[in-house]
Amino acid sequence: MINAALGFDTFLVQRHGMRRLEKEIETAGVSRIRKKGIPGSLLGCYFCNDVVAPGDSTRDRTLDQQCTVTRPGVSMIAGALAVELMVSILQHPQGIDAPAAASVSHSRLKQEAPESNDDYGDEEESCLGIIPHQIRGFLSRFNEVLPSTSAFSCCTACSHIVIEKYLEDGLSFLFEAFNDPNHLEKLTGLTKLHEDTNLDDVWALSDDDLDSEASKE
Repeated sequence: MINAALGFDTFLVQRHGMRRLEKEIETAGVSRIRKKGIPGSLLGCYFCNDVVAPGDSTRDRTLDQQCTVTRPGVSMIAGALAVELMVSILQHPQGIDAPAAASVSHSRLKQEAPESNDDYGDEEESCLGIIPHQIRGFLSRFNEVLPSTSAFSCCTACSHIVIEKYLEDGLSFLFEAFNDPNHLEKLTGLTKLHEDTNLDDVWALSDDDLDSEASKE
């Protein structure tokens, strides 16, 4: 699966690997991620970077916050990149399991020759070049970045427990998720994660960082 998400002057094109149903994937973490890339089966999905369950994205939001207003070229740029990403995946020996290299900016790729770029090895490239996990574009700066993120064990969309629950209960599981906005958060452990997070400690850490930066200046 390849998805494209549009903002007013930003876009995201992202590929999704084939999720394996082994339990070790959920707890793999950094130890399973190779030094230079994330295996296709461990790539994060669109929702892996969220720490809340999906909700109504149109309620109490202005038109630009609903992603209904975009600059004229955003959809065509994102659509073209999605096609190119798909073609590159099809040309890779591992197909959808092709690993994604670590984050590297478009400007750096332009400045360095491919053979001297340490961020990308032979495994991360097809005959057409690199196969990034995400392409994030910013039209306000006419810039692109290529971040890679691994699967989140508490993801409300692709975590092992969600897939397993869907395979067991089918439609009844879906209706529970539809009718109870907190169901997925409870199931995946996000609720406990929120409860365990001490915001006072977070703020204290932020203040310490600011004080240390001020002392350096």
